[in-house]
Amino acid sequence: MRNKKSIFLGFLISILAWNANFSWVNGLSFSSVKAISNLDGRILLQVESHGEAWYVNPLNSQRYYLGRPSDALALMRQLGLGISNADLAVFNNIAPRRLAGRILLQVQAQGQAYYVNPTNLRLYYLGRPTDAFDLMKSQGLGISNHDLALIPLSSSSVVPQIYVDTTVPTTLNTGISLNATTSTIHNFLFKYKNNNYEIFQNFSSSLYQSYATTPKVYTYSSNNAPSDLRNSFYGLFLTLKTGDSSLDDLIGQLRALAVKNNWTDDQLLEFTISLVQYIPYDHAKLSLSDNRNTNPYFPYETLYLDRGVCSDKTFLAVSLMRRLGYGAAILDFPDLNHSAAGIACPLVDSINGSGYCYVETTNYFSFGIIPQSINSGQAQSSDNQFNNLFDSSILGTIEIYQKTTGKTYQGVAATRAQVANLALAKNELTTKEVEINDLQNNITAQETNLTSVKTQMDDYYKNGQISQYNSLVASYNVLVNNYNLTVNNYQSLVDAYNIKVNNFNQNVNDFYQK
Repeated sequence: MRNKKSIFLGFLISILAWNANFSWVNGLSFSSVKAISNLDGRILLQVESHGEAWYVNPLNSQRYYLGRPSDALALMRQLGLGISNADLAVFNNIAPRRLAGRILLQVQAQGQAYYVNPTNLRLYYLGRPTDAFDLMKSQGLGISNHDLALIPLSSSSVVPQIYVDTTVPTTLNTGISLNATTSTIHNFLFKYKNNNYEIFQNFSSSLYQSYATTPKVYTYSSNNAPSDLRNSFYGLFLTLKTGDSSLDDLIGQLRALAVKNNWTDDQLLEFTISLVQYIPYDHAKLSLSDNRNTNPYFPYETLYLDRGVCSDKTFLAVSLMRRLGYGAAILDFPDLNHSAAGIACPLVDSINGSGYCYVETTNYFSFGIIPQSINSGQAQSSDNQFNNLFDSSILGTIEIYQKTTGKTYQGVAATRAQVANLALAKNELTTKEVEINDLQNNITAQETNLTSVKTQMDDYYKNGQISQYNSLVASYNVLVNNYNLTVNNYQSLVDAYNIKVNNFNQNVNDFYQK
């Protein structure tokens, strides 16, 4: 929602104009968990990937991708702290502990940059891109993908696009050989509780080919037909091949972050499904098959390709839910040609009293929230609609497959309360808008009246009708006082309204992770 503009008081006659546009708008805010303290200020080399270099800013304990030497030099200058020539001379190449890991800029010279190594407090000159490259190579600390993922990624950092097939041995700048043969390293970027996260995982190209070439049809003998063909067909995609530990490996990394943040089992579940929700939706795949998924992906394929449509992402989500010990199911909506995951939850919160709560996988939504629109197979959020977010009638017919039992998710009640608060806040703002607009119209009417009286007074004065002029002065001053009181009241309402708008927008941003 857009803030109302303030009205500035004018003495006697002030013809004022307002912009009366009211609409909800969304900002974006980022926060993050604390990074590993002993890595603040360090330069890290991603030894399990291709030697990508990162800088951990000691001011916020977040990591920044350094990229090419020229990029690294530019970033370091951007994050630099100005320092005088006198202070730099006092250091004598050894900085005080408070500057450990900082980038110093010699502002009284030509902006020469120096890196303060936190391990020895020595200053390293960064005059050219080659200096930045030498610094990364000589002072970089090797770190595993798992440990790197524990350090929050800065929202302003460029992210390396890590999706390459390492079919030949790769040697890092540090001389470390990966000795990879048929593996792919992929990074998953996603958000949870409006914080940025990144998970790295290795995938076998040969295992991917095995899944991709597996016939995606369900066969059975004519005298032994399954009782539910679609249920049996879906079961194909929830069965892992021998040697596929991808889901357990992924959950292992996610669980480590959950333990670090003291999250509950339900929060770990939400965190895990957030990763699935942020996997890009494969619009191209759907458009090639007349909006039908004629080539369903196994969960391994969806992870390996980092893309999928509703059914692909639902297979992955349900598989992960089961891996975490929760009851889960596949929810089909044939009227919309859409699929979603179902998570075991209390009956009172479940969709159509099924015992499963709706979990959208094509876009980020809290558990239980039903999207009000689906565009080209992907669910879309509506920032202005909070009254029907649990109404399943928009989805049409519901069919439930692959039901399993297990732990039940308890978080939908809290989400319902959150939605109720958002709906209430929106209604209160709408009421305030009406009140402010009415008062604004009142002010406009008072201005018109004041202008008319002032014009009459001016005419009396010009025509020498002083007694008539004086008789209007008292009335005019009363009108002016009333006008200024009304404007003061308007200003107070606008100030209170703007505070509520800011709070509402922040809550909407948090709800949809904007």
